[in-house]
Amino acid sequence: MTKNKGITYTVISCLAIVSMVIGLFVYSTVAEKELTNDQYKLLKFYQLNTKRDLNAFSLFKNNEEFTNADFLGKWDLVFLGFASCPDMCPMTMQKLSKTSDLLSQKEGLIDKINFVMISIDPDRDSPERMHEYATAFNADFVGVSGGIKDIYQLSLNLTLPFTPIVNSKNKDYDMDHSMNLALIDPQGKYYGFFKTPYTPETMAEALESVIKFAK
Repeated sequence: MTKNKGITYTVISCLAIVSMVIGLFVYSTVAEKELTNDQYKLLKFYQLNTKRDLNAFSLFKNNEEFTNADFLGKWDLVFLGFASCPDMCPMTMQKLSKTSDLLSQKEGLIDKINFVMISIDPDRDSPERMHEYATAFNADFVGVSGGIKDIYQLSLNLTLPFTPIVNSKNKDYDMDHSMNLALIDPQGKYYGFFKTPYTPETMAEALESVIKFAK
């Protein structure tokens, strides 16, 4: 009897160990993990090696001042464009709207990120016009404008270059600018960027991972 009990205990112990190993394997297989750098790159998202502080700036969101403090507390996906843009800017804003919709389908994500469009064309884009333009794509989007000096400095901080046009007599002009998107972390630091071409699906997948796991 004693020998049989020993065998029984041994079998039970072995089964317990096997079950634990299987459980750990299953958990490691199905548990959510942050995407790797290579996976992020496939989604056209590139994280900076070192997060970057932004110089102080003062712009306007509708009739309210918009400063570095507005980048605190949430993630911010920032696009620099202009309301008179005939094609690429509205196409990008449509992609951002779809990205927002996709994140809204995931519990607890959309409340942790803002979508911000900053005008590179303040001569034609007042803060009020930018508010109307951005919210036409999504009621929660933020439209910002202000002085060209602060806008240009911010564009350099975010590596989103553009060619300024100031006091032009011709009001029917186009503008050259980057179509990349900058991601700012909840501490107000430049965290990474999306490089074209990107889609709502790839952006939503990358943003979900960043929001859930980034430190």
